[in-house]
Amino acid sequence: MTYKGQSFIHEWMKLAMNCPPLFSAWLHSGAEHLLMRQRASGVKSPTPSKDTYELLLMRQEAITALKQAVDDSNPTTVTDEIIMAAFALALHPHERDQGATSRMRLAPLSNLQLLTRFTDIVILDGHVRGLRHLVHARGGFDKIEMPGLSAGLSTWNLLTASKWLTRPFWPLQTRLQAESAAEFLAKFENTDPGMGDLHFLLHSRFSRPVMWVFHALRGYSSLLQGYADGRHFDLDLGYMLELRNLIHHHVLSLPPAVLTRIGTVSPTYDSFRLALAIYSLLAVFPVPLVTDPYPNAARLLRCELELLPEEEWAAMPTLLLWILTLGGIASLETPHRMWFIGRLHLQFEELGITSWKGFTHIMETLVWLDSPCGLEGLTLWNEVQNYGHQPLVECLPQQGFGI
Repeated sequence: MTYKGQSFIHEWMKLAMNCPPLFSAWLHSGAEHLLMRQRASGVKSPTPSKDTYELLLMRQEAITALKQAVDDSNPTTVTDEIIMAAFALALHPHERDQGATSRMRLAPLSNLQLLTRFTDIVILDGHVRGLRHLVHARGGFDKIEMPGLSAGLSTWNLLTASKWLTRPFWPLQTRLQAESAAEFLAKFENTDPGMGDLHFLLHSRFSRPVMWVFHALRGYSSLLQGYADGRHFDLDLGYMLELRNLIHHHVLSLPPAVLTRIGTVSPTYDSFRLALAIYSLLAVFPVPLVTDPYPNAARLLRCELELLPEEEWAAMPTLLLWILTLGGIASLETPHRMWFIGRLHLQFEELGITSWKGFTHIMETLVWLDSPCGLEGLTLWNEVQNYGHQPLVECLPQQGFGI
C-alpha cells in the first residue's frame, strides 16, 4: 500500500517523529511484530524475561503518553496520530490465544492484508471501547485523513466482530458496491443443473440479504479454488481483498431472528445464519480453529438445532447436513463435538451417504472449499464413521450471536 508513491509505513513513521504517543506505540508494535514473525517462522524459544519486561515497559510508556495527550473534555485533542497510536496498541496486544491449532490448513489468499498475523490476538474490551470513543470524538471515519488508517480500522472492526461473533460496529470502508460485486461473483459460481431444486427452495425460505451472502460465498469460494488450482493466477489481489471484506461484513451483519419482525423469517433462519458465519470464518476471513469464536458458535448452533423440530428440515435434509458439518468443524475440542457427530451419523443414514466422495458432492451443492473444509471435514467424517454411543453434554440456551 502506498501514499504519494511511498509506503504507508514511511508516512506513518514520519508522523510518529512529531507525536510522542505514536512514536512509543510504534516502538512497542515493532517489537511485538518481530516476535510475531519469529513465531510464524517456527521459532519456539521462549521470550527472555528481559525482552518481556522491555515490551511491557514500552507498552506502558505508550499508554502513559496517550493519556497525557488526550483530554476527554476537549475532543479537538483527538488527532489521527492519537487514534493510530491507540490502534497500534490494540493490534499488538501482549495477550495471544495459545489454543490456535497448528494443523488447520488455511484457505487460499488467507494472508491478504497480513490477516493471519492478527487472528490469534485477544480482543480486549478496553481497547475496543477506547478506539470507538476516539473515532467518535474525531467526528467519525469521514474526518480521518491519515493514509491507510480508516482502512486498517475497518478491517480491525471486522476482526473484532469475528472474534466476538457480533455484528460489525462500524460501516465497512470500501469502494465496492454489493450489486456489482454480486454480478462479478456470479460469473464464477458453480451452476450445476442438479442444484436447481435446492437453490429454488432456499430462495423461497430465506430473504434476499441471506441469499446474497449465500451466492457471494459460493462465487468467492469458486474463485479461491480456481486460484489454488492455478486457473485464476491473474487475480487482482487488491480487488479480492475488498471482496473478502465486503462479503464477510455482509455475513456478520445478518441480524438474529429476534431482531427481525415476527413471522418474517423461517424457523431455520438462525441455524443457516450461524453456519454461514462459520463458513466465512473458515474460508473467507480465516480465523484459526479452537480459538474464539468457534466454541461459542458451535454452542449457539447446537442450541438452535435442538430447539427445532425435525419436520422443519424435511424438505431440506442436505441443508441440515451442511449446517451440521459446519457446526461439527467449529466444535473441535469442545464438549459439543460428540453431539454434532451423533447428529451427523443419523443424517448420513437418512441420506444413505456411504462414501467421502458422495458426502463432498452434497457439500459442493451448497458451498465448500477443499482447503480448509476438506481437511477438517475429513477428520470429522472419520469420527462419524467411528461413532459410538457416548454421553453428551447438555446445551443450555444463552444469548445469541448479534444481540
